[in-house]
Amino acid sequence: MELDQFAHALLEAAPDAVLVVDAKGAIVRVNAQLEVLLGYPREELVGQPVEKLVPDSERHHHARWRERYTGAPARRRMGGHALEVKAVRRDGTEVPVEITLAPVSIGGGNFTIAVLRDLSDRRKLEEHLLFLSTHDALTGLANRSAFDEALARLDERGPHPVAVVMADLDGLKRVNDECGHAAGDALLRRVATVLKSAFRATDLVARIGGDEFAVLAAGREAAAIQSLAARVQAAIDVHNAGFEGEPLSISLGIAVADTGVPVASALQDADARMYTMKRAHHGR
Repeated sequence: MELDQFAHALLEAAPDAVLVVDAKGAIVRVNAQLEVLLGYPREELVGQPVEKLVPDSERHHHARWRERYTGAPARRRMGGHALEVKAVRRDGTEVPVEITLAPVSIGGGNFTIAVLRDLSDRRKLEEHLLFLSTHDALTGLANRSAFDEALARLDERGPHPVAVVMADLDGLKRVNDECGHAAGDALLRRVATVLKSAFRATDLVARIGGDEFAVLAAGREAAAIQSLAARVQAAIDVHNAGFEGEPLSISLGIAVADTGVPVASALQDADARMYTMKRAHHGR
């Protein structure tokens, strides 16, 4: 078998996408896996500048990579560099890839062999694991760890003022005892839905304990902060009016951390006010 045929067979058998670029940045060869990954037939790519596959947001990095990895034969020893970037598919969508670049000199010409590995599945797994580590499995809200991290971040960088809302579900123990834990879990999920509906998408709503929830609402105007309790109660009333079954009852406490006031201090104040309301609910 001739050497070129052998090299072609190896290229086509490679499990990852491969493309070869000359010293001027033109694509000279691709394999079948690259066609599958990016959706281009090879005849559309050969002869085209490699920038065709580079998103606009990555172009400023790409020029530096080409200067470093392409051209001089002395740089052949620099092969094996892995870069995590995005590539552009034929349909215009972007795909995360890991690229290993290897400069080579063949027949007096300088080329760069780029091996592209699709990172889509890895990124999805990483995102899923991150979600599991920062969210409550029952309600889908942020968990205590994510809440504490956000609280510390707001203390450092703001924006202020920060409204801190503490909420405690009334009657969870009674529902668990009388109707079972499945009914209690359903009640907790209903609270999560109501709280999310009452706050902005940018506010952090978290479940921080068994029947305890907390909200960080940063950068609100004073009037908006003053109306938070009414907004939560209105959301509860709307929910209860359309639900046949155990009505929701939530004890609330709200405090505000202005500039220079630790958010943790506001959290303690909101917690104290929430327990004052909870005692009042028990005494009804």
